[in-house]
Amino acid sequence: MSGDVSAFAPLLPDASDRAWHEIEALLEQLATLARAELSPTEFYGEFLGRVVSGLDAVGGVIWTQARTAGLRPECRIIPPEAQTTEDHQCEAQRHRLATMVLASGKPKLLVPRSTGTGDDPWVNPSDFMLLLCPWSIGEESSGVVEVMLRSALSPAAQRQHAEFLEAVCELVADFHRRRALREYRERLVQNLRLEEFSLRVHGSLDVVATAYTIANEARRLIGCDRVSVLVRRANRSRLLAVSGVDVPQRRATMVRHLERLCDAVVRLGEPLWHPEVPAQRPPQLEELLNAHLDESHARALAVLPLRVLPTEPAEPSESPPGTPGDRGRLVGALVAERFYGGLDDKFRGQVSAVVGHSAAALRNALEWDRVPLRRLWHALGKARWLVEARQLPKTALILLAIVAVAGALWLVPAELRIEARGELHPVCVRDVFAPADGVVAELRASHGQRVSAGQVLLVLHRPELDYEFQRLRGELQTARKKLASVEMERIQNPREDDQQRQRYSQLTAQQEELRELTKSLESQEAILRLQQAELEVRSPIDGEVLTWNLQQLLAARPVSRGLVLMTVADLGGPWRLELRIADRRVAHVLAAQQQLGENLEVSYVLATEPALRRRGTLGPLAARTEVTEAEGAFVLAHVQLDRDEIGEPIPGTTATAWIHCGRRSIGYVWLHDVVDAIRSWLFF
Repeated sequence: MSGDVSAFAPLLPDASDRAWHEIEALLEQLATLARAELSPTEFYGEFLGRVVSGLDAVGGVIWTQARTAGLRPECRIIPPEAQTTEDHQCEAQRHRLATMVLASGKPKLLVPRSTGTGDDPWVNPSDFMLLLCPWSIGEESSGVVEVMLRSALSPAAQRQHAEFLEAVCELVADFHRRRALREYRERLVQNLRLEEFSLRVHGSLDVVATAYTIANEARRLIGCDRVSVLVRRANRSRLLAVSGVDVPQRRATMVRHLERLCDAVVRLGEPLWHPEVPAQRPPQLEELLNAHLDESHARALAVLPLRVLPTEPAEPSESPPGTPGDRGRLVGALVAERFYGGLDDKFRGQVSAVVGHSAAALRNALEWDRVPLRRLWHALGKARWLVEARQLPKTALILLAIVAVAGALWLVPAELRIEARGELHPVCVRDVFAPADGVVAELRASHGQRVSAGQVLLVLHRPELDYEFQRLRGELQTARKKLASVEMERIQNPREDDQQRQRYSQLTAQQEELRELTKSLESQEAILRLQQAELEVRSPIDGEVLTWNLQQLLAARPVSRGLVLMTVADLGGPWRLELRIADRRVAHVLAAQQQLGENLEVSYVLATEPALRRRGTLGPLAARTEVTEAEGAFVLAHVQLDRDEIGEPIPGTTATAWIHCGRRSIGYVWLHDVVDAIRSWLFF
């Protein structure tokens, strides 16, 4: 254990100040490394490399031992010359040396090729001097740092190396203490967040609210991108809530794939983790998983059944005995998805941590949802302060007031009036239609002009009719000339021989033919003249033109047959109010007509005179219901008016009318729309 130590002078006390500064710098680097947030594997690699370099050693090993595992080499630096068959065979002996050093709790230095004695079990079969130093942080973890030194070391150098390695091992223990402290802190924060999550998910007994709380809070706690909550109803999984989504669209393709996947996972009875591929996975489940991933594009997926352990041995389970579902009552499933990143231990632990609280909260909400008349009992529970002794006088007064109001609503009569909208129109109104296709050539009427029946309002022009008339006139003139020529020749033609008599017969036939042609052309000419006369559009009645801005509307405009050109109305004659009664209120009017007669009284207010209320009589209702996009379904009815009462009305004036349908209780008068809605809801 003695020899030349000049090669290790930088570590000896009599070395220069520069060597001591290098040692202090190395220890500072190792201390900084021990404070860094690294994994044990990364720390051991960096740490051992710097220790071996600082001690000018040829190699080293870091042995670690957890609470339940044995001592094992965690990190190695083996020189090429030590990688021989003999060194591999001595692995068990070196493991035994590390175990003995860890048990003794003191550093140990062994010379090369030491065989030991009966009382000395320390054996070093290698060609290097071995320096082993233990480190420990209680029962959590411990280990040994082994360094392979060159054989030429003085006793003082050996002591200095041992002291240096002891300081280094203390830094290893410090690294593990800091790491354990960080883990404890993270675990404490996680427990606090889990406790807050538990309080939130148990804060409501509404199924939908509980599911949304689980989805949103679990997403924040797990640190994933999306969490979905499904419940089991009728042995099927039904999506109830998705984090960040107000109302999930259950008809979406992705939702259907997710529900089918959860059904398969629930039947299997085991959680599903992706992209982890177990040794055996049913091909049907693999197909459903791929179908969902094609729609959701998730890179990591966890599907965990939500089960609640039975509180009593007799509590039933949804699955038959002997199946995986026999481990507890199944209430739903929780799905956590990541779009970036994959599976890791932290993700698995956080997902598993929220499952129990989520299952219990969802089970409580589902049980409360199945309670009959739960809303009534809940309201009665909130109102129990009403029956307290000090509140009884107030409660009695409130009950008396409610009874009095209810009695008044039932017993006090009031007039039932059904409101309807309508317009004011004269009874005698006619639309003027275009009798044929054509172009407006002349306009002889204007807005507000008084016209008489048969008066020409406008004249149409049809170029094709003029062409046909000229063609027919030419053919008629030609036929007449031919007829005159044939008649003249027939008169002058003698009938002395057979040839002349034959010619006379031909002329007679031509004469008859031309006469028939002339009559036909004259009939066609009469028809054309009648069509030309129809192009003069006349007023059907005596009255006033109501159409606005006729000059701009019709001048030189081409029109087609049947088009409404203008409207003429007799404003001096009788008027009526055309009402549109809502279809849902017609029943009240019909019932009143059966009870009081058909001529119900109507009061109305014109938009032009809102301060003056007038009265009329309701006429017969239309036999069918009309439907428009703006006003929905309604029934038309006419109100007969007193002409002298309305003064100088304007056609089309809007009006609001009230049909008097007799007297009913004031409660029904005020709330008949609500009563009708309740009846429709109950019976339809």
